[in-house]
Amino acid sequence: MLRTTSLLIALSALTIALIGCGSGESPLVSTPSPSPGPPTGGDLVTHEVGPLVIRTASAAGFVAEDIPTDGEVSLVALHGSTIEYLASQAMLDRIVFGYGDMSPDLWVCNLDGSNRVQLTNNAAYEYCPRWSPDGTKIAFVRAWSGQDAEIMMINADGSGVYAVTNTANDEDSPTFGPAGRRLAFERDLSGNSEIFSAFLDGSGATNLSNHPSDDTEPDWSPRLDDPTILFCSARTGSGDIYEMNADGSNQVQRTNTATKERCPRYHPAHNRMAYDVHPDVFVGHIGSGTPYNFSASPGIQKRPCWSSDGRFICYQSDASGSADELVLQQTDSPWAKFRLTHNSAWEEDPDLGGPTMQTDRVLIGPAGSDWGGNDPIWASAYAGVAAIDSHGYCNFVRIGISPAHLGSLDISPLSHTAISGGAPAGVLVEATRIVNLRQDAGRGREPTVWDLDPLGVTAAVLYFDACTGKLTAVLALDDTAYPSAAGQHDPVTQRLEARALVSEGPFSAVFDAQGRNLAPNGAAAVAMDDTATLSVLR
Repeated sequence: MLRTTSLLIALSALTIALIGCGSGESPLVSTPSPSPGPPTGGDLVTHEVGPLVIRTASAAGFVAEDIPTDGEVSLVALHGSTIEYLASQAMLDRIVFGYGDMSPDLWVCNLDGSNRVQLTNNAAYEYCPRWSPDGTKIAFVRAWSGQDAEIMMINADGSGVYAVTNTANDEDSPTFGPAGRRLAFERDLSGNSEIFSAFLDGSGATNLSNHPSDDTEPDWSPRLDDPTILFCSARTGSGDIYEMNADGSNQVQRTNTATKERCPRYHPAHNRMAYDVHPDVFVGHIGSGTPYNFSASPGIQKRPCWSSDGRFICYQSDASGSADELVLQQTDSPWAKFRLTHNSAWEEDPDLGGPTMQTDRVLIGPAGSDWGGNDPIWASAYAGVAAIDSHGYCNFVRIGISPAHLGSLDISPLSHTAISGGAPAGVLVEATRIVNLRQDAGRGREPTVWDLDPLGVTAAVLYFDACTGKLTAVLALDDTAYPSAAGQHDPVTQRLEARALVSEGPFSAVFDAQGRNLAPNGAAAVAMDDTATLSVLR
């Protein structure tokens, strides 16, 4: 069973480690986040509960109560003072990219586009930045007017720039090996581009592709064992994607179409790739299956890159009708797209990496302040239940009551019974009137709502999945049969029956995980099996 205190200690240690890794040098330029920030006025008090940052109207009375479970999540009941802001923190990638029209420089920003920091500032053309695996360095290409393009290296804070290559040839498209000790890159040998690899100081340069046709745009796989390199080749005429071992052996064709594929990038799990086929970004399995159009937008989308966890792909797009800008898109349903920039100059060649502790979600706060400019669940909350596991934030349910009924609010854990996979954790909520429940449905989605107001609910049992932290059932209690003033702590009796948890009590309504009332005429017994399926017994 996880405890909030242990999560908080782990998060604090991680934050200290991140601070300790900084160079202490000031960035050249820093611009504030374009999104609405958290409220800071008045007498708001900040609390940290595991990965959650909470700001309340006052310190007096605020409670963060740990609710034990038998599963992978810890539940925390939050109440006692008005919550004006609630956000989750997580280790998220930063984006490095080129910004500018005639002579772009390198910039870095958070995953949501905020906290833009300029790393370079000169008249050279700088492009194709790539993070090192440990996030401490960035390889990129610098081309001064009238000179050959060279591979450069810079620290993540903008210091320590040096040239990796210094030849009479143009070099392009650097990519780090999985151990961070070597680079693969493109080198033009008198009109024939080849894929080379070298150490970070430029020594040990080796021609890997060694073919009379142009071989370009390498991407080194993230696997330490049996690493491979994707690259583009013109050897088949139209331009296809190939894969080879890190020493150049076993060159295998991975696409075979009449169109030209460009900019292949490995999924972090190595089994898929993203690439662009004018005018869109495509995703497919390596060596099998049919790729699909991932971006599917008006205009031109190109130069994709995956986030470290595979949840997002970032690419440059002119779909806004102006200069190319950065777009971040979810790789799973609902495949939401977030336009990260709104500038007149070009932004190009994004790469994700170098994670830092950032705001992942704003759950309670001003309109438009959630990640990507979305609205939070609500502007404020008088109470709620958050779910946290070893990876961080899992879920949040806002408990809707009116301000006049705050004094009557009570949240307490229900005794639980062991069941395969972890018993649902029961939480008893009591108040003079419970209006509704709003559960986070995920980034970019409207919250799931349980409308309890028409029923006049004064007490309800909330069952949370012990592994995901999501609500699996809401049992509204009939207050005529359950007088809370009588001091009855557990109005629900529970028992195991055929791998299901059976709950008995005076229920005026039984709501499932989607907010549907399965017993509009009331019920006396319900069952939840080990797949969290809810059924009314009688």
